[in-house]
Amino acid sequence: MADNQNVPLVVDLDGTLIRTDMMWESLSRLLRRNPLAIFQILFWWTRGRALLKQKLAARVQIDPATLPYHEKFLAWLHAEKNSGRKIILATASDLKMAQPVAAHVGLFDEVLASDGKTNLRSENKLRALTEKFGAHGFDYAGNSSADFAVWHGAREAVVVNASARVLREAANCTKVGATFCEEFSTVAVAKSFCTELFWRSGYLIAIVAGLLLALAFPKFSIAGFAWVAPALLLFAARKKSGADAFRAGYIGGITFWLASLYWLLLMPATGFPILAWIALSAYVALYFGAWTWFVSTFNFQLSTWSRRVRWTLAGAAAWVALEFLRGWLFSGFPWSLLGASQYQLVPLIQIASATGVFGVSFLVVWLSLALYSAAEMIYRNPTKRHVWQAEIVLPLVTVLLLFVGGIFAIGNKAPVGKTLRVTLIQPSIPQTLIWSPTEDEKRFAELLARSQRTITNGTDLLVWPESAVPMFDGVYNIISEFAQTNRVAIIFNGDDVEFHADATNFFNAAFFVNNDGRFTDVYHKQNLVIFGEYVPLARWLPFLKYLTPIQGGWTCGDKSVVFAGNTFTAAPLICFEDVFPKTARAAAAAEPDFLVNLSNDGWFGESAEQRQHLANAVFRAVENGLPLVRCSNNGVTGWIDAHGRIKEFLRDNSGSEYTAGALTLEIPLRASTEKVAPTFYQQHGNWFAWSCAAVTLISLLMRRKNAARG
Repeated sequence: MADNQNVPLVVDLDGTLIRTDMMWESLSRLLRRNPLAIFQILFWWTRGRALLKQKLAARVQIDPATLPYHEKFLAWLHAEKNSGRKIILATASDLKMAQPVAAHVGLFDEVLASDGKTNLRSENKLRALTEKFGAHGFDYAGNSSADFAVWHGAREAVVVNASARVLREAANCTKVGATFCEEFSTVAVAKSFCTELFWRSGYLIAIVAGLLLALAFPKFSIAGFAWVAPALLLFAARKKSGADAFRAGYIGGITFWLASLYWLLLMPATGFPILAWIALSAYVALYFGAWTWFVSTFNFQLSTWSRRVRWTLAGAAAWVALEFLRGWLFSGFPWSLLGASQYQLVPLIQIASATGVFGVSFLVVWLSLALYSAAEMIYRNPTKRHVWQAEIVLPLVTVLLLFVGGIFAIGNKAPVGKTLRVTLIQPSIPQTLIWSPTEDEKRFAELLARSQRTITNGTDLLVWPESAVPMFDGVYNIISEFAQTNRVAIIFNGDDVEFHADATNFFNAAFFVNNDGRFTDVYHKQNLVIFGEYVPLARWLPFLKYLTPIQGGWTCGDKSVVFAGNTFTAAPLICFEDVFPKTARAAAAAEPDFLVNLSNDGWFGESAEQRQHLANAVFRAVENGLPLVRCSNNGVTGWIDAHGRIKEFLRDNSGSEYTAGALTLEIPLRASTEKVAPTFYQQHGNWFAWSCAAVTLISLLMRRKNAARG
């Protein structure tokens, strides 16, 4: 001991004095507080670890009392200090990270640390210590291979919390003194990082909830997972502050959207797909965060059954209100509303004829929150065996009654008159080929040839999907002649243009050609795809156009149109307009025989997008009590009856719906002498969603009033 008193002892911080690493501890806390900080972190990392640590130290303060210290080593340091030895803390952590730890421990005479420019690690640390104490003028306590360089320049190595290999290598660097390698763990830092970031934050449970919800939608369509995912989101936020609850919900939301919208990455464009995937997922995940905050932090006293029932109902209403807002704000994105996950549960979804898809979302969340409440009651009253039953009885009975009622509704068939023979063509054209003008005439000739082979069976109506008809001189004349020659009406998609004195407007349009070859009606698409068909704020922020795969912009249509054939009427929708309840309701207001959707869906390869699109579209048929005919470029092409049953769709011999081909359908038309009453939803629209929005707003105002009192 006497020989050591005159030799300063230099101690490493990360992995040595503490069993974790300050940089990773700071990273976990910053990401827990703001998951989107990952993009800042990656940028800082590219500029060097010293800068990264400085930035982390400026944003994260860690209570040193909560850190896991190496207790045996710390006791030894106290003994060395009491003997009169000078002890220095030298760490690659930033100075602002190291100083609070040094002050808490109370042993160190000096602190050396990274400063934002120099990462005080390995050779850099050796250089600083040699300049200060001279070669071999200090002992050094370390724990990893990064300390080999320092040990080479030290008088003696103190090995702490290290593997057997590091201990052997330390002996090759210099004389080994005291060692403290008991209870060494190779995963200590990773365990601490993951525990802080994923477990204490609730993010792990939230991620599981997001993944389960993604599995509830196509292609997997495990609908039961949707009934537990909201409860898991809430469990992830259990006993957390408002901000922490929001973040847990946000993590669950962004997990769901990144997983379910993976097909955006398949778009054949450079750079834009990953940007769209991340940006869209990050935006729509905000609604999950807002819901989790609302439900988990709402100031309800849940001590009585009636209050818990009101809480579950308010939580379900809030989910609907936020879905409704998502479907409207910034032109709207009503994709994969929670109720759409139940599209195969046909009897239950009949409620959509009154409430829209939002009624199904409400039921799912209501029962899910009741299950959460039941679990809470079991946890609070483990000796009461049946305490959970009262929590779920109301939503469960409601779901069962609606299911039985749906069975009767399906069995109540409307009178049917004649049938209409409709042929749908699915050309399955790759998007890159659609963008190639040199291939336009060739692929159009193939479309005509496939149609000619198919309509020899006496087709009344021929339907071509979005983007199937290329634009070149004379194409509309060819279509007119084809319709006249074959005595078949045609619905197809193409470009339309209107010239005005101050502007030229281009439209994504659906055209109707009667069986005598006359163009009688045109419909202009009303719901344009953001960054796909128009660039928001393009006049003021022109640089945004470089972030998209489109070259120009389309103009929104302003009204619905009904195509009138000789024996039928049809209301057209284009692209993803069959996911917008309001647009489909407006199209169905004139009581056509059926809705018809022309879609491309070839942007996304053979992915889940086509099936997700179909799941959303099912509800437009139920809401309006009308069949929906869908003609798509590469799936899913077929039709859905007025009760939401998927009747027929195109498949090849291997069962793939992405194939090129044709499908002929017999669509039942309502008897001309029978007046069928429109659905309640068709008459009254989104009354249910508006009611849920009102309940949510009132709840928020009541909370604010109570907070002001308290």
